[in-house]
Parts: sequence; C-alpha cells; structure tokens
Amino acid sequence: MTTALQLAIGVALVAAGAVLALGFPDAELGWFEGRPLGIVLVVVGVIDLVEGLWRRGRAA
Repeated sequence: MTTALQLAIGVALVAAGAVLALGFPDAELGWFEGRPLGIVLVVVGVIDLVEGLWRRGRAA
C-alpha cells in the first residue's frame, strides 16, 4: 500500500468514526452501537495515520 493511500484511509477512518461517535451515539449498526464503534474507528485511523507518517519520514 502506498503511503498516500494509507494516509487517505486513516483520514477516512477518523472522519467516519467521529461522525458515528458524535453524530449517532445511540444508533444500532447490527451488533454495534454508534459511539463505541466510532471510538474504535478513530483509534484505528489514528494508528494508521501515525504509521503512514512514520513511513513517510523514514523514506525521506
């Protein structure tokens, strides 16, 4: 996966998680509720962003 694609996916995960956690905290999505699923998506997105930025820094 390219670094730019990884950063884009990380930003998308953070944005989707924020919308779920803040906008739809009580929504039921299958087995999941909005706020906990949103928080997990934000955490995974941040990890993805940090990894992508770390790789970009090492490549330069």
